[in-house]
Amino acid sequence: MEIKQMKYFVEVVKNGGMTQASEHLYIAQSTISKNIKSIEDEFNITLFDRRKKHIVLTDTGQIFYDKCVEALAVLDDLSLEMGDVTNLERGHIRLGVSAIMNVRLFTKSLNEFHNIYPNVTYEVIEGGGKAVENYLNRDEIDVGITTLPVDDDVYNAVPLYNEQLLLVVNKNSAYASQASVYLGDLKREHFIMFHDDYYLKDQIIESCRKVGFHPKTVAKMSQITFIENMIRDGMGVSILPESIVSILHEDVVGVKITGADVSWNLGVIWKKESYMNFVTHKWIDFLKNYH
Repeated sequence: MEIKQMKYFVEVVKNGGMTQASEHLYIAQSTISKNIKSIEDEFNITLFDRRKKHIVLTDTGQIFYDKCVEALAVLDDLSLEMGDVTNLERGHIRLGVSAIMNVRLFTKSLNEFHNIYPNVTYEVIEGGGKAVENYLNRDEIDVGITTLPVDDDVYNAVPLYNEQLLLVVNKNSAYASQASVYLGDLKREHFIMFHDDYYLKDQIIESCRKVGFHPKTVAKMSQITFIENMIRDGMGVSILPESIVSILHEDVVGVKITGADVSWNLGVIWKKESYMNFVTHKWIDFLKNYH
């Protein structure tokens, strides 16, 4: 069996069919089909239940798929390590980032790092803090930017910055003209929250619980623009980091909150005891000293 045959098979499973895999790999579907048949003949196994309309793995196929993923991951690590040895100024950084962050700070620091290592390439995946941790656990990214603290038995972490959380309301709201708002006074308000995979949502709910209520959630989403527009339309209020509030439309206003944990910390995390290439190490060191 050849490495390319394993790759073809894995891509078929990941993409949900041979047609989709051929489009993703830019090779003929017949080539993929022929190579998968070659695997089945070599090991005298059946990888797919071909009676189904959609691609379905047999029990043997599932085991074979899991082993192929493991083997290809080992080969990828070997390739990265050899790349580090042969050329220390090249590399690829896979990042998982939160939507609730100061994007300008991130892109500015990334641009300055790229000026030092212009041959480095980047892949960025967006998601909530819990999603970022899952990406790390599945080795889909090298480092994540998310809310701190994290489980220090599993992850290493470097703090980036901290800021205040603000109540965000329509400019015509009675709260908009106040210097600050006590969190407990918001128990009758409807909250626009982030999705469940964002730790900010958990923090807000816990803070509300401590002052005696559970927030009424009118909507959950992950796009800042949608949250902003819903607040502008008077559908509810939200709680967001100060740096995010500063870039929103003038029709929404950020107000200080009292009676709550309003400190929000962001940092870089990566899985302990996992391989990390040279340029990713350099990028983390760069961020430690970045101001």
